[in-house]
Amino acid sequence: MDLIAPFSKHVVWPIIARREGSTHLRILAELEESQFFSPEQIEQMRLERLKKLLSHAQRNCPFYAKQFSECGFDASELTSLEDIRKLPILRKIDIQNHMDAMRATNYPDKDLTPNQTGGSTGAPLKFFLDRRRLFSRRAATIRHDRWAGLDIGQKVGILWGAPMDFPDRQSISVKLRSALAERRLMLDANGITREKLADFSAQLNRFRPPVYQAYANTMYLFARYLKETKVRGYHRPRSVITSAEFLTDVQRALIEEVFECKVYNRYGCRETSIIASECSEHSGLHVSAESLYLEFIRGERSSEPGELGRIVVTDLLNFGMPLIRYEIGDTGVPVADQCSCGRGLPLMQMQGGRVTDFLVTPLGKVVSGVSLATYFITSITGVSQAQLIQKEKDSIRIRLVCTEEFDSKCRQEIFDKLKEFFETDIECELELVESIPVEPSGKQRFSISELDPLEYLI
Repeated sequence: MDLIAPFSKHVVWPIIARREGSTHLRILAELEESQFFSPEQIEQMRLERLKKLLSHAQRNCPFYAKQFSECGFDASELTSLEDIRKLPILRKIDIQNHMDAMRATNYPDKDLTPNQTGGSTGAPLKFFLDRRRLFSRRAATIRHDRWAGLDIGQKVGILWGAPMDFPDRQSISVKLRSALAERRLMLDANGITREKLADFSAQLNRFRPPVYQAYANTMYLFARYLKETKVRGYHRPRSVITSAEFLTDVQRALIEEVFECKVYNRYGCRETSIIASECSEHSGLHVSAESLYLEFIRGERSSEPGELGRIVVTDLLNFGMPLIRYEIGDTGVPVADQCSCGRGLPLMQMQGGRVTDFLVTPLGKVVSGVSLATYFITSITGVSQAQLIQKEKDSIRIRLVCTEEFDSKCRQEIFDKLKEFFETDIECELELVESIPVEPSGKQRFSISELDPLEYLI
């Protein structure tokens, strides 16, 4: 029995929230109530929040003030959610080129938190979040965690590949917070070897968290390793949360078979945090509708229920740097039915979404494409987009879409980063291209590998 969990939930976390001035626990209580609002109530809430956001952006964000003026849009005249379609779609290149003009002039730098993403499409992106949005994102994450059986203060084993998400383990305050509050076992899935997967199993056996959370591909690889090597006595959690990458039916089936529990798939991105996730009914992904407005676009029209479309999202609560009609680069399907769980939150399905392949290093380690995107692409000056292609273990081809800033120093930095990331030299061919073609799903894949990573780990 975990005696620390209730103490952490009812004592430690409220103290932390007060010290940090965080309102996430209050917001969480509101979300627990609003998720069971009727669809009509939720739509009215979104409309009110959308109107408030657009009015703010029109007054305080030079980029949107100019954009609204050019298309004759007045936020005060908004009468329905569909009216937002009068505005142009925001793309990653727009954020890259106009980030400063998108920031709200009435939010000082001290009230904004920078963040960045490499993205599964390989296009680096920097953005800002206001303080209140940080709190609402945290609250939404906890709510979605609870659907998968993970509550505040409980242990969680996390197989993750983004170095920026790992805390400073030498800090005493971080160690105390980890032991009494967050209680996360962070397992670095950045470079995976057979020994590392065995160590993951051993650490999870000792920690015994009720829930695992991981990149979809990483968890699938871990499950394959346990099954194919016939590991005995490994810990079986109560549930598994997958995110960051597209989860296939084959992957879900194997993970559930190996760990003898249900998988709760989750869809999100760094720019908006959790977009949608599964509840216990597994009949689709519930959209985090109190904070986001999603559109599914097919050509020049909205997708019908059950019809694949490009996902366009508006963050209703980030006033520091609004993202309005932001095309993420994923595809999904709107679902008309209401879930039998009783929640009024709209449903969606992922189809042909993110696909990132593992890369194999010459030393036999395995690197997740999405972690390589976050760590690698955002740090190279002069690179606007990249795609890594691997057909053999000892070589890699990198296709680059470059800006005028790209020079010989940038080229050398790529080689240095590859050596650092792969921990050895690897034969590399750089191919400068005008554009990178999209997959049939509409996605531009960051990494494409013809190698089966498990063959190199065993």
